[in-house]
Amino acid sequence: MNSSLLLTDKQVQEFLINGYLILEPNSLDRDFHSTIFEQASSIFAKEGNPGNNILPRIPQLQYVFDDPTIHGALISLLGSNYTMQPHRHAHLTKPGSADQHWHKDSYFGYRKPLRHHQLRYVMAMYYAQDTTMEMGPTAIKPQTQYIVKDRETSQQDDNMSENNEQNDIYTICKAGTVVLIHYDIVHRGTANQTIKCNRFMFKFQFNRLEEPSKPTWNHDPLNAVYDAIDAGLLQPIVKHVWNWLLGEAIVPSLPPATNEHILEWETQLHHQDGKIRLNAAYNLALNNQYHILIQRLYKRKAIFCFEAANALTACRYNQDALKELQNVLKKEERNERVAYCIVFIFSEMGSWALEALPLIIHVMKTNDSWSVKQYCCEALGNIQSNEQFDDISIIKCLTNALSDRNEESDTKDASHVRLTAALSLAKLGAKAIEAIPSLKDALYFDSNRYVNGNALLALERIGTSEALNIVLNYLKTSRWCTKTTATSLF
Repeated sequence: MNSSLLLTDKQVQEFLINGYLILEPNSLDRDFHSTIFEQASSIFAKEGNPGNNILPRIPQLQYVFDDPTIHGALISLLGSNYTMQPHRHAHLTKPGSADQHWHKDSYFGYRKPLRHHQLRYVMAMYYAQDTTMEMGPTAIKPQTQYIVKDRETSQQDDNMSENNEQNDIYTICKAGTVVLIHYDIVHRGTANQTIKCNRFMFKFQFNRLEEPSKPTWNHDPLNAVYDAIDAGLLQPIVKHVWNWLLGEAIVPSLPPATNEHILEWETQLHHQDGKIRLNAAYNLALNNQYHILIQRLYKRKAIFCFEAANALTACRYNQDALKELQNVLKKEERNERVAYCIVFIFSEMGSWALEALPLIIHVMKTNDSWSVKQYCCEALGNIQSNEQFDDISIIKCLTNALSDRNEESDTKDASHVRLTAALSLAKLGAKAIEAIPSLKDALYFDSNRYVNGNALLALERIGTSEALNIVLNYLKTSRWCTKTTATSLF
């Protein structure tokens, strides 16, 4: 791809700070977008919302994401081998629709208490029509992507729906605009105050399949050192994620923190403003004060635990921190929240946490918590994805998780483990060749649509003749015919 279509250093930095980018495809004209709008209007009027089938129902939507500008931006943020998730949705805001509540999207209905500050998921919002303020544009609260929320107890930071609206962004835009947002940014649909103008927003989600090993945007090596002063309170978070994206072993070079600084940051961990708490937590992590943060994992309030866990991912270069986290996990493997927080930390560290793999497999086998199992499956894929050697114990652990289904009493949490196992096998690519029989079984017989989708992706990524034949045969028999409808059966 022409490097001019990739994002610049400045654009990537802006995304890390503000959590969104507004882009325009350069290969599609207004007639294309008008056709998409008309097709969607007809489908919604005759059939209702097709849900995840919006793409096979309007295959031309793929052209939006194949456009060099959009494709280049996704490569820049998620790596060259990113993938489109099987969940997608067309949002129709009709005249008279009210404002939504401010929110972060769920993981298509699945519970995921710990979210990713590092760029693993990106959402694309495509507008097929000119969108005015009166039509109900999407509203975005910049710099809220790192705010932590505990969905189970409804605890949330005050910044989630802060009253200060002067910084809110409204996607008032022309037809064809694509807004890329950090998956966890706070946003909402606004009221459609028109009399007869429908507003469509097509939501597609993308995720990273490989850990960063080098910049995948139009990077100038002279900009490698980025202090992120322009990020304000988010500075240590943005600096950490920027260094992670560079994919190099860049140990942050910081002047030694004074005892006064450390004491101040430790005090700020109790501040009522979540951005101040996160700033303090990351500063402590980047200054190797991991003992303070590990103790926070035992806090009663989940928000404090999650903020500490996110910050501890910045200790990936510290072998003492890794060893201490392993020791705590060995002692607390039955403590559900502490266990999945530490497994999440290892997962976000990627290959820096290789030595923790045997312990993660042990916890996966012995723990009864679906949340712990889900994060273990995710960790096995992230930590091993860039490694060149095969580890059959990892493949076996993931295939066992993938095959562990009870069709009579399948729960959402149980299916979440299976779909995560399938996605981790996809991250392993050709190394997961031994999983082909389990993936084929999951593709045809698992009742969960996302397990099916991720199993299909894993087989494609394995790439052998056997795997690709399974993919092709499945797609031939399950092909969606967009011309077959209730009024035209054959």
